[in-house]
Amino acid sequence: MRRLLLLVLALLVSGPVRAESADVALTREAFQFGFPVYEMARTRSAATSLLPTNMLGHRRTLSDASSRWVTTPNNDTLYSSAWLDLRAGPVLLTMPPLPNRYHSAAMMDVFTDNFTILGTRNQAGKGGRYAIVGPDWTGSPPNDATVVKARTNDVWLLIRTLVDGPADLEAARTAQDGFKLAPVSSSTGTATFAAPPTPDVATFINVVGEMLGRSSIPEVHRARFARLAASGLVAGARKVLGRDPLLRVCLRHRANVGDFGQDDRTRALIALGGLAALPPAEAMYMTGKTDSAGQAFDGSKTYRLRIPPKGLPLRGFWSLSMYQVEPDGRLFFVDNPANRFAIGDRTAGLQKNGDGSLDILISRTAPTGSAGSNWLPAPAGQFRLIMRAYLPKPELLNGKWRLPAIEQLP
Repeated sequence: MRRLLLLVLALLVSGPVRAESADVALTREAFQFGFPVYEMARTRSAATSLLPTNMLGHRRTLSDASSRWVTTPNNDTLYSSAWLDLRAGPVLLTMPPLPNRYHSAAMMDVFTDNFTILGTRNQAGKGGRYAIVGPDWTGSPPNDATVVKARTNDVWLLIRTLVDGPADLEAARTAQDGFKLAPVSSSTGTATFAAPPTPDVATFINVVGEMLGRSSIPEVHRARFARLAASGLVAGARKVLGRDPLLRVCLRHRANVGDFGQDDRTRALIALGGLAALPPAEAMYMTGKTDSAGQAFDGSKTYRLRIPPKGLPLRGFWSLSMYQVEPDGRLFFVDNPANRFAIGDRTAGLQKNGDGSLDILISRTAPTGSAGSNWLPAPAGQFRLIMRAYLPKPELLNGKWRLPAIEQLP
């Protein structure tokens, strides 16, 4: 993974650039532009080697420590996923009515922007039929479906269906079965192309170029792309890759997560540590790597997060997930004796305090007694925590309500 790590390090060096030549600075900008596109291509390549484009696949179990198909998986929802190739024509998505179960069907372009999210928040779970069409498509809506115009011809459709505890798993699978996807034409899409997880510079550039060449460049990216395309990327990239700068990626909640506009650096950071993140109106991701004293989390210590009596201000649900940090910066669940990877407001058996507040205990070893019900197992060494808050209310979105700091216990 060292080659990919070097690419990411060269791309994401934080802080001001010191005494850096113009071509290297421009190359850095080009990598920030291109890295998310490459990550989408890499994910597409892996997925379509198992399932053709324009076909929907369902994951029937919640993500656990063996789940490595996407960074920072959640342990709350079942995933259904499809890679769409819209060059051959529209694809028809049928969504079932699920008024009492959270679900979202997010559609991402090759730049990782969520251009449409259907489901609980936007359709009140009413279901429907949607024709997903490419950016240059013209015509009448097929089968009287609602038209959703994509920004690029390649689209990642990622559906999340809530599981309300182990006893709800079968019902959640039945809900999954209600999502149907079919191309309007007879084609199921074109063959995949290779995007290895550890590319060399030439492969990186070629794959990004191919992905961008499959669609017209969206207006938000057009002027920047035209300038970067003439940047002498190959020569400049070799200069950047000849160095080994240090980087500590820090993912915080940002208002533009999931629809980044022209903020290529944030887009690249999320592509590295949180690919397919939803925008804040759908879900907020609050990431922690230090305790209230500013010390990095360490599995040899014990921590407490106290959730206030009224919980988080949201219309959906919340969960706190535990991740180990891989050498390349990606985040995944880690094996633990309790087989628990997250705690949330749907976790059975949690013990509340007398005032209604909830203490989540975080450590490598299990607490004794009843406190074990509230235990979130930690890996050895450093770790990362992510609080997900689905369908946040305005006071959470605008920052008036803040999650309490995580304290280290004696």
